[in-house]
Amino acid sequence: MNEVFYYIAMALFVGGAIATYLAINKAYKNKKDLDEKTLIFKKSLGFAGFFSPILISLILFTIVFYTSESTKNYLDANSITVNAGHQFLSYFFLILFVLFVLAFLLSFIYIFYFKEVLSDKAKKILKYVMYGSIPLMVISFILMSEGNAPYLQYPLCNSLYIGKHGIKFINSYTHPSPFYNDSSLDGGITIAFYAIFILSGALLVLGICDHYCYKFYGKHGLLTTCFYVAFPAGIIGARIWYVLLDLSANGTSSSYYGSNWTNIFRIQDGGLGIMGGAILGIIAGVSLMLALKYWKKDPIYRHVSYLRIVDICVPAILIAQGIGRTGNFFNCEVHGNLIPFESLNFLPTFIQNNYQFSYATQATEGNAYLPLAFIETITNITGYLVIWFGFIRGLRKYHAPGAGVGLYLIWYGLTRVLLEPLRYGTFEYSMSYYSAYGMIGLGVLLCAFFVVWRILVVKKLWFYSEREYVDGIIVDESISNEKTHRNAIILGIIVAIIIAGTIVLMNIW
Repeated sequence: MNEVFYYIAMALFVGGAIATYLAINKAYKNKKDLDEKTLIFKKSLGFAGFFSPILISLILFTIVFYTSESTKNYLDANSITVNAGHQFLSYFFLILFVLFVLAFLLSFIYIFYFKEVLSDKAKKILKYVMYGSIPLMVISFILMSEGNAPYLQYPLCNSLYIGKHGIKFINSYTHPSPFYNDSSLDGGITIAFYAIFILSGALLVLGICDHYCYKFYGKHGLLTTCFYVAFPAGIIGARIWYVLLDLSANGTSSSYYGSNWTNIFRIQDGGLGIMGGAILGIIAGVSLMLALKYWKKDPIYRHVSYLRIVDICVPAILIAQGIGRTGNFFNCEVHGNLIPFESLNFLPTFIQNNYQFSYATQATEGNAYLPLAFIETITNITGYLVIWFGFIRGLRKYHAPGAGVGLYLIWYGLTRVLLEPLRYGTFEYSMSYYSAYGMIGLGVLLCAFFVVWRILVVKKLWFYSEREYVDGIIVDESISNEKTHRNAIILGIIVAIIIAGTIVLMNIW
């Protein structure tokens, strides 16, 4: 019966998610026929109805968890008795969490996709609902987790198993029975949470960037083609970076990849370096967009400011990297040095307990690992907020278009410089530490370059002083060969001075 409830819960969750999406999408297509009252009062009830199977499924999942054979055996083996207070926290705050998620999603969708239907007053109220629901979601999730934490088995699950033994959440490092035969999977495949978080982060960033592109240019989908190239390139770059890190740390003969180069292609075994993914992803994405504009001369991209596009997209990579680090948390990897367990008392219990493990090996009694992945998630998301709202939008007309790339490199380079020395020995790579200084130097160089570029454009000292620019797009193509050559020489001298100055500063540092 327990197994039946489990699969019913899974079907309800998937069905509820699909039904909610289809209902909202249908309403969006017919939004011209909607008025504010119908949308907020009638449609919201309908959307909540389609969303309700998700709440029911999560309640069923919780029931299955407490009544499953594996949980009972674990509790009996460790002489743990289920506390009624903990169960109340689990169920009550689970319900509140789902309701706050629904409030956030609906208010977000209404504000950004149904804004034509809403009055200014309604938009203002919905913004309060949207922003107010975020801390309430976090609080309710933490309290819900406190109810479940004492009865969870650690290290936490890090993979989804799909095979002849069903569809289950497992920890691949512990090789649980019956899903593994010794150390090999038994009749199935696993999908790592790490991969799910990386893909989720990438899709979230695509949505954020698409929203801002629509806001500036009135068109969705400008970045979709770029995503199809940049995301796979990012995965390849992340893999190459990890392999290089492993080779530099262990030497060619001792490295898992040096001893057998075909292991490089076994990406299902894990091993991705976020820094390499960001670098190759940026290069591939920018190169494709430039090719579409200048080589293919695609009319859709001809009148788009690419400096604005990179300002929108590149800093947002920090969000994807922050979400990707959550996968490291479930994998029990990328830890810091050992610290007293009590030092983590400020964190939710399930996070504290999971940081006692490195892969499937528990730390010495009374110790845990410094939560570097958790810290980097916070610093990366904070970095995006600082760069986007503090510099790009905060400085407004004083911001140098394109400098967002340099600001990203500086922020992430500083993050790596500060955190790399804190890594536990197994996860320490000197190459990442030194390359971080290179990112900072390149970031400073790019910021200086785009600041100089902006000054030259504003002061009419750019290649063509007769040219007029609107949002970085040339609107007057008058050409003066004499001034072209003069200003090219000026720009070359300035760039050379910036490069030389950066090298000197880096050597002094």
